[in-house]
Amino acid sequence: MREVFPGCFEARLPAGLRVLVTPMQNVRSVSLGMWVQTGSRHDPPGRGGLAHLLEHMVFKGTEGRSALEIAKVIDALGGQLNGSTSKETTFYFTTVLDEGFAEGLSVIADLVTQPRLTSQDLKRERAVILDEIRGAHDAPEDVVFELLAAQMWGGDHPLGMPIMGSPAAVRSTAHEDLLEHFARSYVAPSSVLVASGRLSAEQVLEQAARIPWNGGSPNLPACTPPSPGAGLTMAEKDIEQVHIALGFPTVPAPDHQRYTAEVVSSLLGGGVSSRLFQRVREEKGLLYTVFSSTSYYTDAGALLVYAACDDENLAQVLELIWGELEDMATNMPDSLDLERAVRRLRSGFLLGQEDTSGRMARLGTAASLGLPLIPPEEVVARLEAVSGDQVRQMAQTTFRPEQATLALVGRSPERMEQIAGRLLEVF
Repeated sequence: MREVFPGCFEARLPAGLRVLVTPMQNVRSVSLGMWVQTGSRHDPPGRGGLAHLLEHMVFKGTEGRSALEIAKVIDALGGQLNGSTSKETTFYFTTVLDEGFAEGLSVIADLVTQPRLTSQDLKRERAVILDEIRGAHDAPEDVVFELLAAQMWGGDHPLGMPIMGSPAAVRSTAHEDLLEHFARSYVAPSSVLVASGRLSAEQVLEQAARIPWNGGSPNLPACTPPSPGAGLTMAEKDIEQVHIALGFPTVPAPDHQRYTAEVVSSLLGGGVSSRLFQRVREEKGLLYTVFSSTSYYTDAGALLVYAACDDENLAQVLELIWGELEDMATNMPDSLDLERAVRRLRSGFLLGQEDTSGRMARLGTAASLGLPLIPPEEVVARLEAVSGDQVRQMAQTTFRPEQATLALVGRSPERMEQIAGRLLEVF
């Protein structure tokens, strides 16, 4: 194995699987993650939610273990096992004691190389996912971000479609669709295995080399970059609060400016000392929840603001949020505020590297997005190098009315539209 940076090792198996290892000898745990580079944006037309459905299905049992046997193995190891589907990847992970490393890896390998994928299991799991979709539709915070994505990236672009798909698409997914998607996407050359914890690079490589990973080349549709949209989108829901999601396109994951985007978000709504939290919640007392966040894809990115408030406070909350955005685009940030925002990011990042799952997740996410693997010290240095002028410049180019997408969920669409149009003069 070659050392990518001190403490991080990389190798590629003959089948094409990329293997990353970060030994941590001062712990007793091992975290294993497998990233398969297929997500909801790779779902075939009319089969939205297929990647998510496949993620569910692999846990129903493999050629060597039933679902119950998998559960018993992980429980006996005192660990946990789970999966997650995103727009661009599917992720399987487990954390066990170091003595359970070989068996934990065996279970992960079984899931991604030889799941049973029976038609009987599909029928049962389809009902589970339909219930999951109904649950998401009952949650206004989920609804508002779905609306935002559809408006920002386009309802007919994969990034604008829900990861779980629509009920109609899930119902129409056939057993053959599942088998075909597994065959064309769950292959070693488009997968990354990451191990972190009390183990050695040689130990991981030796164990991984014994597993018959699926070879071949991935056969997925080419990804078309989105053309970001803007405007107002709303949904009526008989709830007490209005849920707000405001989004702006930024830079994709490979762009070095994402470090500036992180600092902008940290200043704006990244913590309890952030501008939005202090201004809208602490000073005005208008709501309980307000924050900002970022999201990145291989060819797109976004900075998002979320808030939930009483209907009667909507106009004032939107006005205050927009005022903070305009101020960031006009004025240099206070040097102490900038330092505090960077320290918040730095501390959160370094604390995440204290445990095995945090290290595993960072490396796997970077590798699955095609990013260079850099040491933690360089990440910190890049964050600390962000200047106040860079923050203002990004705010100027990002927080522009013509680029804004606003999603609102509440009980009165007519009133929400009137307020949004009057205050923001965007829609």
